[in-house]
Parts: sequence; C-alpha cells; structure tokens
Amino acid sequence: MAEINNNSDKITFKLKHLNKYHEIVIDPNDDRNEYKHQQLFEQLESITGVPSRYAAKMLIIKNETPSPLNNNGRIVWGIFVNSEAMVPESLMEYYPHLMFTAHIQDIFSVNTRNGQRFYLQYGVCYEHQISKRISMCYKLVEERDVPEEGCVGGVCQYQCTESYFRRLKDLVSNDEMNAKITQLVQPLFESGNSAEVYRIFRDFNIKQYLYPSCDEGYRRQLAVNGHAHQIDLYPRTRG
Repeated sequence: MAEINNNSDKITFKLKHLNKYHEIVIDPNDDRNEYKHQQLFEQLESITGVPSRYAAKMLIIKNETPSPLNNNGRIVWGIFVNSEAMVPESLMEYYPHLMFTAHIQDIFSVNTRNGQRFYLQYGVCYEHQISKRISMCYKLVEERDVPEEGCVGGVCQYQCTESYFRRLKDLVSNDEMNAKITQLVQPLFESGNSAEVYRIFRDFNIKQYLYPSCDEGYRRQLAVNGHAHQIDLYPRTRG
C-alpha cells in the first residue's frame, strides 16, 4: 500500500513534464469518481493542456529493486484507463474489468510514496477499444530510472521536446481529422486488418507519430552489429 503522510491520507508526489516539476495530489476521500486514478487524469489535463477526454490510458512504471549493477528491471505496476475517454459501445464500457490488471484495482495499490518523483513520457495511439480515435497515452516512470541523456526502459528523451509534444497535442485534438480516420480504421481494427490500417495512417502522414522509431535504438544496433535497420519516420518529427 502507499505510504501515508501523518497529517493527511493524501498521496503527494512530483511529476516532471518538459523540464518543469508539478505537484500531484491523490485524495482517497474524493468521492467524485469511484476510481481514484481519475484525479491524476484531471491533473494531467492542467499540466499538459491536453483535454482529459483525449487521453485514453496511463501506465506507471517502476523499478522495485534498483542496484548499481542492474537498473533495468522496470515493470508496469499499473495500467489505468481514463473513463472520460470512453465512447459509447466501447469494449471497456461493457467489460470494465479489462480496465485494470488483475492485481491493480486502484492507484493506491501502486505503492507510491509521498515525495516520490516521476518523469512523464507520452505518445499517441489509436485506441480502438476505448476512445475509437487517436488518443494521448501517458507513462509515469520513476525519475531515478531515467538517464540524463538518451533512451532507456520506454523513455525516449529525443521525443520529450516542446515542439514534439505540441504536434501530438494537435493530433489528438483535431476532431475533424480523427472523425475521418475513425470511419476508415475502426472496422479494420475490429476485423484485424492491420496492413490496411498502416496504409491509411501513412496516407494521413501520421504513422511516424503512432509508431515512432528511436535514434538511440538505431545507434545501439549500429554499435553492436555494425549495421541497423531504421524506419525513416522519426527524423521528420524531431523538435
């Protein structure tokens, strides 16, 4: 369970977004929503400027056994779905148990401590089971696991720039474009026709944001193998 402050049953921690720290407060006595993680989505809206309805899910990634020899043992402690992003007839609406992993029922089960610091990583994805549109997906990675430079454990610092984030924000907020994309790709996702989905994303010139390649991964392959295959998508998105 989460560590509780003597003066309050709230959890307070820091979240770093674009080189600025923000305070996050989760109150177990806030009864506005059954699922307390919705408070985090609300605060992410204030921090990022992305309306909560455009953010589909959030992952919390932690390393419970860090050491100087191996600091790569990260696991996903929680996958939380934003109920505000759900649309009528979404899969999550009819199967709410899919909103959580079997052992994570609420955000207080993630063992988050007061004063802990997290790094906000973000990306976009087409969520055909939740929002049926392109949505923002967040990852909270414990700051001690984030290197000063480069990429590791699901964190790509080359994507963590203001210009790149602004482009993602524009994508998820473009209702007109999303309506066109949903009409084309939702039936394909439901039928499993991924090849045609990728073609449509390329036609809209957005595949590079949904499936970004990483410069760090390219350099690592090059150092190990002497060669590396790189999809020429990410350089066009660099901020």
